[in-house]
Amino acid sequence: MAGRKAKRVQAVQSIPVGILGGDTYFTAQLVDISRTGMLVRCAEDLPVGTVGRIGIPMAAETLRIVAVVRRRIDGIGLAFEFVQMTHRDRAHLHRLILRLEQMLTAEFAT
Repeated sequence: MAGRKAKRVQAVQSIPVGILGGDTYFTAQLVDISRTGMLVRCAEDLPVGTVGRIGIPMAAETLRIVAVVRRRIDGIGLAFEFVQMTHRDRAHLHRLILRLEQMLTAEFAT
């Protein structure tokens, strides 16, 4: 797709995502993720432009990111763009993406 900043990787397993934005907290399921953003499956709605805090559990740690809602995709959920994270969280994000890529490769190999 033209205009995409980074390659997206599909979540091949159920990965919960905690979202705190506006005056609400809810959980969603990761659909896909890249180094610049993610798409989550959820029934909740947040206005485009809402800044929220994202938490993705990773073993004994939690990946924490500040993100902004970029669009609502009917029948799926919300697309977020990452706007702030620590160097440590960027390293966690990189590991998550690599793990998902390996899982996708293994799934297609069978």
